[in-house]
Amino acid sequence: MKKCNVIFSVTMTAVFSVVAFANEPDLNANPFLAEHPTQQQGAQVFSFTETPIALHEHDNINAAQDTGYVRLAVETKTNGFALVDTSQIKDIAKLIAEHKYGHELFLLSLKPEIMAAQSIADQTNLSQQFAGDTVALDNILVQQEFTVMSKTVGGNFIAGSGWDQLTQVVKNDTFGTVIIKVFSFSQSSGVYLDADAVNYYVNNHPGILYVLKDNSDNAYSSLSWTDKKQSYFIALEKNINDIGLAERFETLITSM
Repeated sequence: MKKCNVIFSVTMTAVFSVVAFANEPDLNANPFLAEHPTQQQGAQVFSFTETPIALHEHDNINAAQDTGYVRLAVETKTNGFALVDTSQIKDIAKLIAEHKYGHELFLLSLKPEIMAAQSIADQTNLSQQFAGDTVALDNILVQQEFTVMSKTVGGNFIAGSGWDQLTQVVKNDTFGTVIIKVFSFSQSSGVYLDADAVNYYVNNHPGILYVLKDNSDNAYSSLSWTDKKQSYFIALEKNINDIGLAERFETLITSM
């Protein structure tokens, strides 16, 4: 299964495969047009406002056409947060419950079918393995005294490597409950970031940060970013731009 993740909003939306990584937007390479079928590993920054979007019927048209995420990204960069209605503040407990339910369905339906198509060696040795690199992430979680509440793998299986998606729910006294997702690129998968929403950089790699806050000071922060091998997503029910939290958050993400 070939896959691409498009970073439109506070989550990454699966669409289809991608073309090569670029530090600057390539305004002449709309990834959603049929005349650009090239599918390569990595990530690309692309401006969806400069070139028309033409998605196939089976793709997530509504997600691509809803540009409200750009406004939230701009407001976050300008003001440190975007003021939103309370209904837009994500509930971490609900997100975790949704992930748990989805993963249980994956284990019952998709995983057996996917693994049955793999080699005996992969079925024996890699059925629980994440394909990407988590050494830095594991080390920083220990250093910052996180307790790992759950750790699951899934998504697509990369032959000889393992599953391309890792989701961890972790917790410590500083950040509370945090959801961390890592996506490992295969030779035919990757992500697009909307250049109009890119408002943050992690170790010089582009990302999209949302800090949502309502009038009662309820808050939700999420950050999606990518390097040439993996993409990352982190979310928590705090304003990570608050004094006293920003520096520790920066240490966490730059060390991952």
